[in-house]
Amino acid sequence: MTTKDWKNSSLFRKTLNSLNGFRVAFIKEKAIMQETMALVITVTASVILGCEGAQVVLVFLACLLPITLELVNSAMEIFIDHVVGSTYREEIRRAKDMLSAAVCLALIIGYSGSLWIIFFSVKEMTAR
Repeated sequence: MTTKDWKNSSLFRKTLNSLNGFRVAFIKEKAIMQETMALVITVTASVILGCEGAQVVLVFLACLLPITLELVNSAMEIFIDHVVGSTYREEIRRAKDMLSAAVCLALIIGYSGSLWIIFFSVKEMTAR
């Protein structure tokens, strides 16, 4: 398959590539596995605590934010390690630290948002 064929493949083929990327990340990257498990636990908690359907969807979407950024972080680190190798360079360390900081912020935003939705909705429902 040439690069041109790969870039112009069908939506179905691109979807399979994306699912394979997530599968590989889930297997190879511990952080992706942990964040996926946290998503499952958080969404399950929202259902158990009686959140409405739209709120469960919002919790799910908020929990996808850290996973999305972790996928970007992991891909960039693999790329950087491939290009630079094991040579230490201060600017590469800074770049990796910034990627890590982006993931940290996504975790804070995603899960604090999820908890807000879960507990605000439960409080609102009990007030009715």
